[in-house]
Amino acid sequence: MQHPRIILLIAAALLLTACADSADTTAETTSSVTIDTAPVTETESVDLAVAQVPADADFTGHTFTFLITGNTENNWQKNDFHAPEETGDVLNDARFRRNLAVEERFGIKIETEEQYGQTKGAGTGFLTIEKCVMAGDTAYDAGMIAGYDCATLAYSGMLYDLCDMPYVDLTQRWWDQRVNEDLTINGKLYYTTGDISTADNDATGAILFNKKIVQDYDLPDPYALVRDGKWTISKMVEMGKGIAADLNGDSKYDLNDRYAAIVWDDTMMGIINAAGVKCATVMENGKLELTFYNDRLLSMFEQYRDAYYDNTQAYAYQRVSYDITDPVNMFSNDQSLFFFQLLDLVTYFRDMKTDFGILPLPKLDEQQERYYATIGSWHSVFLCAPAIQEDAERTGIILEALAAESYNTVTPAYYEKTLVGKYIRDEESEEMIDLILSSHVYDLGWFYQVGKYCDEVLYMWMQKDEDMTSRYERREKVALRDVERINEAFEALGE
Repeated sequence: MQHPRIILLIAAALLLTACADSADTTAETTSSVTIDTAPVTETESVDLAVAQVPADADFTGHTFTFLITGNTENNWQKNDFHAPEETGDVLNDARFRRNLAVEERFGIKIETEEQYGQTKGAGTGFLTIEKCVMAGDTAYDAGMIAGYDCATLAYSGMLYDLCDMPYVDLTQRWWDQRVNEDLTINGKLYYTTGDISTADNDATGAILFNKKIVQDYDLPDPYALVRDGKWTISKMVEMGKGIAADLNGDSKYDLNDRYAAIVWDDTMMGIINAAGVKCATVMENGKLELTFYNDRLLSMFEQYRDAYYDNTQAYAYQRVSYDITDPVNMFSNDQSLFFFQLLDLVTYFRDMKTDFGILPLPKLDEQQERYYATIGSWHSVFLCAPAIQEDAERTGIILEALAAESYNTVTPAYYEKTLVGKYIRDEESEEMIDLILSSHVYDLGWFYQVGKYCDEVLYMWMQKDEDMTSRYERREKVALRDVERINEAFEALGE
């Protein structure tokens, strides 16, 4: 059975036809960006989002420009706003209709400027926004900027505090409430996400599993384990035992053999978050605190290490090549029970003959209250606005309108594209993706590279280092200084 959220969103997409100069739907001072013109039967209930913005807002002639940046790997490029025409692609056409609704409603034109490139804190996004802010240049109204760059821009005072952005209401359902909890420091939030973007969904950690192998080896139903709260690291490791095999008998393990798991380097960061542990956490007092090292981290790491450091059990494809082609072919050819990567991975398996399913990263133990789906820091992008604005009210109104309209059109299309349309094979996977996307965790320790622990855990994986304690202690003083510096920067921004 489909999740009620999915039913609601798809229904909304089907019923919503257009927009723009429609009549007011609330009070005189507010208006909906779009209006539902299709008839609703007695059995249908559609809860369309309404942006609370001035009914008389008119910005005729303005070109609203987004700067689009991000790290590239295996052709990873995400632009949530480029849709110049309808093409028949569900997601593109939803973006086109959203953009058109907002453009016609406010008399604007939405454009994007793409500047992709590999970056880690002082890359293209940072340098471009910094240059504009320092020069008082308002060329960009907003941006979708790589997570590392957003973090650096924020504490450098280069971004507009979205908590103070006129008409942006971050408590609304079209903004990700996990962001409010995880990324707000000292009462300030400089970058966010939600229905306005699907890039954060694509960048969410997940696991694919091969249904044929599950059946052939009479393994437990992974979906039932997730539902029952029993999908844990120990259960995942247990399921993989006895799967690996030297298929061609050449006494070495390579891309021609079968494995318990195909493993991506960055899964190390995701598996730490999956235990409910963050590298750094915003505490109740609004300050960032180092929270990287504890018993839960050690337990999760040790179980993951013992299972997947073994090259005969796990195929670490990036230790061979960063090209994802070989591991995709291996999983398609039933050469691995699990494949650890991002949710975007499903797009590679549209023509896979064997059925596959989707799972969240596992909990540490059954006592853990919920699953945690980390956002891959390298691939993440966030909505932000430069600190220097030509018209902050205009920016806030447009962003709020885009976000609400995305809830009505883009999110349903994303679910339809990902769940019902091209890639997903079963209703259970739809349920799992809904769980995953409602379990986001954003770790500022990764985004701010506190203590360089994001690099340290990757180096551990690459070098098969087993001593997490030494790695932690080696960087602890630096990490504490990093946290202190970040807190001081945010305090200064409030003065």
